[in-house]
Amino acid sequence: MALKNPVLLICDDDRMFFDTVKLDFEGEYRCVHAPNSDAAIKLLSEEKVDAILLDVSMRSPTEGLKAIPRILECEPDLPIIMCSGHTQFEIVRDAMRFGALDYFAKSSDISELKQSIARALNQVKITKPKGSSRENLLLGRSPAILNLREKIKKIKIRNFNVLITGEMGSGKEVVARLLRRELEDGSLEPFQAIDSSTIQSSMAESLLFGHEKGAFTGADKASKGMFEEADGGIVYFDEISNMPLEIQAKLLRVLQEKEIKRVGSSKTISVNFRVVAASNQDLNQMVSKGQFKADLLDRINVIPIRLPRLSERKEDIPELTQHFFEKFQAPAGMHFSASALESLMKYDWPGNVRELGNLIAYLVTLSAGQEIQISDLPEKFLKESAATEELHPFHGRKDEFEKKFLEDTYSRMKGNVSKMAEELKISRSHLYEKLKRYGIK
Repeated sequence: MALKNPVLLICDDDRMFFDTVKLDFEGEYRCVHAPNSDAAIKLLSEEKVDAILLDVSMRSPTEGLKAIPRILECEPDLPIIMCSGHTQFEIVRDAMRFGALDYFAKSSDISELKQSIARALNQVKITKPKGSSRENLLLGRSPAILNLREKIKKIKIRNFNVLITGEMGSGKEVVARLLRRELEDGSLEPFQAIDSSTIQSSMAESLLFGHEKGAFTGADKASKGMFEEADGGIVYFDEISNMPLEIQAKLLRVLQEKEIKRVGSSKTISVNFRVVAASNQDLNQMVSKGQFKADLLDRINVIPIRLPRLSERKEDIPELTQHFFEKFQAPAGMHFSASALESLMKYDWPGNVRELGNLIAYLVTLSAGQEIQISDLPEKFLKESAATEELHPFHGRKDEFEKKFLEDTYSRMKGNVSKMAEELKISRSHLYEKLKRYGIK
């Protein structure tokens, strides 16, 4: 049986560019098109894509950059290659910082793009983890993450609107998609996602409500809007705090009346969907400043979900690091020294789980030995460690002694943890925690 060609999603509002790439890649890749980031997110929920070529500028000058976190929340392992007609250092830097693997200037030879895509697909083949990527983002045994998983199970069976709050990179869209219910045929209920900041008044009605043929110039056929497409499912508004007040009023009216009219039509269409909204801003504060409608907040904030920062569930770091070691194919037995792990536990993690994953990828690539030392960590961790050693020099020595003692005992007992626990007069669960902390296997 012939192997299927990899699927390349080209997210670009320039149809001519898509047609050119599709023609050049014929026979090597199957190319699919999305004219903007919202269309790309929708397509990702419907079709298996192997890589995405993402234009920087579409409906706004930085739409592509802003879409990277959303795409990675949906498909954490999807390789993203940014492209633009203008090469600027700042854009390249930001694209890499947000999670893109490579950057392609449209003025470059198409062979460079082929090489970039080949490298990206090869990297994913090497590093792709087993199991569900979305589920992996909710790894951990901390009370915060256990409560979150339990809350998702309870919420998804009800028909209430949900407001998810949390920092960038904390997994808001991942949680939103986990709220989808299974239908009788085994498929998932409809899910329509949109970046609220990209909704502009000039195109909002057609995007949300749909339109009839001939409703405006270019409307050569009738089209359903997001509300109609999501009937019986979920409409997800990413960063709803960015939604213009005029659009907030339109959304509120739909939630109250449960019906819409397509642009160019007088016919009323009944719709029934849940709103799942996400925000990294304090919406109550925005209401008090007149920047967000109080009635809309009441409608969407029926069930609030707050996603914890990684710094609030640091006990999950050892399990998460092990997951990322496996994901990035670390050498067998690679682990953190006690002092290096302590440095990770003291760090504040402003980039949350994604920042931890980036750190492990960096260490797997550059570290020479099996045991990762403090000196292997980036400078921001070294400063934290230096301050800790200066204040608590005994603590570091104590960990070194304990690790050596447990290694010797483990070797002498030939890995029999039950005998170790009996000899050391500690519980097996506590001993397992110690062995895991020091990477003793």
